[in-house]
Amino acid sequence: MKIVTYNINGIRASTKLGLANWIENYKADIYCFQEVRCDEVTAKQVLFETEKQLNLFDEVTQNSISNTYNAIFNCGNVAGYAGTLILSKPKVDKVLYDMGEFWTDNEGRTTTIFIKDLAIVNAYIPNGNSRLEFKMQYLNALTKFIKKLSEDYNVLCVGDYNIAHNEIDLTNPKECGNKSVFLPIERQAFTDLLNAGFTDCFRYLNKDKVDYSWRSYRSRYDTSYNSWKYRIDYIISSNSLQKKLQKCEILNLEYSDHLPVVLEFTN
Repeated sequence: MKIVTYNINGIRASTKLGLANWIENYKADIYCFQEVRCDEVTAKQVLFETEKQLNLFDEVTQNSISNTYNAIFNCGNVAGYAGTLILSKPKVDKVLYDMGEFWTDNEGRTTTIFIKDLAIVNAYIPNGNSRLEFKMQYLNALTKFIKKLSEDYNVLCVGDYNIAHNEIDLTNPKECGNKSVFLPIERQAFTDLLNAGFTDCFRYLNKDKVDYSWRSYRSRYDTSYNSWKYRIDYIISSNSLQKKLQKCEILNLEYSDHLPVVLEFTN
């Protein structure tokens, strides 16, 4: 099975840049997107109208997004902000739109799908620049939530965590010591999450590899620009899945300031 997590920084902007075409051609089993940044009606129009345009001259459209994937939108109630979306090729048995007793918000930050014995949590962790306390509360709830899920399911918790865990995960660790994304309290929260029985799939499969999942838009076009880069997008698995993990990589695409993280595993 191949699963993708990708902060698209707005479905309207990323789709204009070619996101829908990439979804159709890449053919992952599951896509988990963060920062949809519009209401559900608009998100559906943007994604599926673009899909129709791509297939306008095709006689056979059974491989289109709407025919291939179950689409689960959780856009929240804050206009133009946050929101998550899952596209799943396998049949989804159940969906949760929050973390139940552990957390509820109106920003569409958490969507969980259940496929047989697998629970996939699509999470958009808050940015801590202006709401650090909110971020830490969310991380605490997320840790409790996925730990509870892991009692009955194999768990994948994917998304934009807005945390670079270790110095290998960003370009300027000394300068970022007092910056949200690399604060000691954030890094410890991430460590606590892993210690609750979970694995950072990319680091587990790529022990010493230096790669990043966020860079500025400017750095894509100006190679002389010294952009700070971070690995802040993760696929976290319950330790029970370690032996099934096969490959985890970060793709170099241009549909967002983030890059997608892809995990291949047997299930």
